[in-house]
Amino acid sequence: MELEQVKGNTWVLKSWELIPLYKVDDSHCVLLDTGTYDQRDELEEALKAAGLTPVGILGSHAHIDHMGSYGYLQKEYGAQLALSLGEAGQLFSPLALHLEYYNLPVESFPEYPELHGVTCLADRIILPQEDHIEFCGAEFDIIHTPGHTVDHICVRTPDNVLYLGDAVMTGRTLHQSKFPYTYDMKEYLHSLGALRLEQADHYIVAHQGVYQELLPLIDLELRFLTERMRELLELVDGSTTPKEMTASICQNYHILPRGLRDLAYYELASQTYIHYLCGLGMLEPYIAGVQIRYRRTQASFHKKGKAKLPRTGLFR
Repeated sequence: MELEQVKGNTWVLKSWELIPLYKVDDSHCVLLDTGTYDQRDELEEALKAAGLTPVGILGSHAHIDHMGSYGYLQKEYGAQLALSLGEAGQLFSPLALHLEYYNLPVESFPEYPELHGVTCLADRIILPQEDHIEFCGAEFDIIHTPGHTVDHICVRTPDNVLYLGDAVMTGRTLHQSKFPYTYDMKEYLHSLGALRLEQADHYIVAHQGVYQELLPLIDLELRFLTERMRELLELVDGSTTPKEMTASICQNYHILPRGLRDLAYYELASQTYIHYLCGLGMLEPYIAGVQIRYRRTQASFHKKGKAKLPRTGLFR
């Protein structure tokens, strides 16, 4: 990992994702996320080369590519861990992690090695009403951005650098992921809209880049998601189920699941989009025999049968 300065005491460790940190002095830092468990050696080597010891971790959310070493650094270095209430509760519970990452019985496929030993208890829980905390001798602003996960947060360092975690995605990431995962699409879009009002000197996106402007990224993502919703509706021929929608997505976007874990993930992601389209009144659930199915509503059709969805401009 290459250590690169963003502004003042705010730096990023550059890998396939960015891991920001804030130097509280010449030899100690607060990490904003820790990457995956298999990046651990590289992370430790980079910190050691820079003469830095982690005294704190201020985590954005409890996904495996961000929290892989929360518990390890807490135990090995005595680093204090600060998490939002919802993420702290999930990371403390093996059952919550199981429900988040499997969506199938454990016996159906090998366990995630990424989840071994990650459960831990946060030292500092950030409550929903808190928008500012003092942590490890530094002052950080907290912006609550649920949607990608149940209680995702963004963090502003004392240098007025805003770390966005996964609350915003770059264009390259959007097109690679094809159908970005969100826990709740309505909440995610609301958080994107709220972030349009946030001003900072620099913005760090975990996947991936450091930017001086945020609005173009948000507008690009909103347009992308709007188009994806329209395309999903066009895939519904008569009616569908989450499993059928997953199959259609994989076929139409040339996605080849590598195993049961991947397919379970795609099905979970598909349900998020289906539920959001139901909330818009574009799909409606009904019972066919003993099965829940979803069909398009009349409101989902425009001229020549095309889907009608809100314009991206509504988020401006």
